[in-house]
Amino acid sequence: MVIVPVIFRFPVHLAPAAHYVSVVGSFNAWNPDAHRMRRATDDEWTISVYLPPGRAVYLFCVDGAMWLDPEDEGRLPNGWGSEYSVRRIGADPATMVGAEETGRPSRRPRLSRYVT
Repeated sequence: MVIVPVIFRFPVHLAPAAHYVSVVGSFNAWNPDAHRMRRATDDEWTISVYLPPGRAVYLFCVDGAMWLDPEDEGRLPNGWGSEYSVRRIGADPATMVGAEETGRPSRRPRLSRYVT
């Protein structure tokens, strides 16, 4: 089974007083304790999660409240009157950071834009 590192980022300015942020989704049974993010800088919370290629359906859990990703690749209705964030996860080595310089992919995925 192929899995790839996926970096999720949540901007601090959206919830500057947050005590914790986690990413929840179908890949962790919507468990807010499974993938707690680390406040990496004054600008963002971040985590790398290894996922199989395909579609990730997710939200951010910010101090217990669910948030959409402001930089997601799309939205999916959830059946309760709101939406989930969606991101496509590829396994193409050419999309990996460093492939253009070395001819080999590095371990970090190329992000086409700021995503979290």
